[in-house]
Amino acid sequence: MPGWLALVLLVTPVLIVAVLGTREVRSAERGRRITTVPDGWLPARGVVVDERVSRRGGNSPGGRRRRPVITFQSVDGREVTFTSRIEAAGMPRPGALIAVYHDPADPTRACIAPEALPDVPLPLSGAARVSIWVIWVLAVVTAVIFVGVLFDF
Repeated sequence: MPGWLALVLLVTPVLIVAVLGTREVRSAERGRRITTVPDGWLPARGVVVDERVSRRGGNSPGGRRRRPVITFQSVDGREVTFTSRIEAAGMPRPGALIAVYHDPADPTRACIAPEALPDVPLPLSGAARVSIWVIWVLAVVTAVIFVGVLFDF
């Protein structure tokens, strides 16, 4: 059997496992949602007044991520503006009405209501990124070992 064919037969399952492992980590991470709001925070209705747009992921359709800037009226009547901590492709656009929660003691501490973002994929956490990185480092190391063994390096 030629060396290149043996290499292909050994490396292909490693790559398949790496792709499936990456997909599984992403799937598990996407299943994680922010479903709770801190105790004592109060609901309010806000409007998206602006957005911060960044490019991640190159020119792909999902490469543009948005962080909405939201204005709402707190319980004590103050108008408060905050920028969402969540940055994702499917965030509400300027002009959209959106449910928010805020801390009555400090209304500048606010968040978008979790139920207002059912279809927004959240960015991967640091742990998920590290897991994916480890999967691919192990795949590359395994492939290099196969090359070394097959071609006597």
